[in-house]
Amino acid sequence: MSVMVRVFSVLPFATGSICLLLVLVSMFGFASGTIDDEIPAIPCPTPQEGCPTGMSQSDLGVPSAFLLLDVKLEIEMELDDQSWIGVVDSRYADICPPGDSGLTNCTASDYEFLAGGPDHDGPIHLSLEPGSLRFVTGGDQGSTQLQDNAIETDWSVHLATWVEVLLAVGGLILCLSGVHMAFPGLTRRKD
Repeated sequence: MSVMVRVFSVLPFATGSICLLLVLVSMFGFASGTIDDEIPAIPCPTPQEGCPTGMSQSDLGVPSAFLLLDVKLEIEMELDDQSWIGVVDSRYADICPPGDSGLTNCTASDYEFLAGGPDHDGPIHLSLEPGSLRFVTGGDQGSTQLQDNAIETDWSVHLATWVEVLLAVGGLILCLSGVHMAFPGLTRRKD
């Protein structure tokens, strides 16, 4: 009987070890990378309130499963002194639909930005949450040329903090119960 219990103790110990390994890997990130792209820097010779904006043609859909993950984006532009980029809810595509060229009839003041926008300086940091997003761009006041603007997006994927905590606690409990099953004398209190 004792040998069978020791053999079966491997299962909770192995499962707990896998949980703890997943937490460790998540701390460093499951995946990361860089996406390079180009968008036009839209001229804005008049004050910002009168300048048109451009919008991505399609939604960036973030599935509900992203509740379990922590996906971070960092977006940098080459011409950040002449243009801006922002992230908005995709419902703005109904209010300000982009034409064939991507230009809309809306200005920057028509949007509520989730990240970035004309008043933001430096790289944009965004944690993706379930929903649907669009990217919006425009020119800074005084920019007069339409030119290509290189965009670099760095991304990384980790488990959400609450998932890491659950896995760590569950993994420790499973490992300890496996040790207790295999070696019951080690965990017994002596009177």
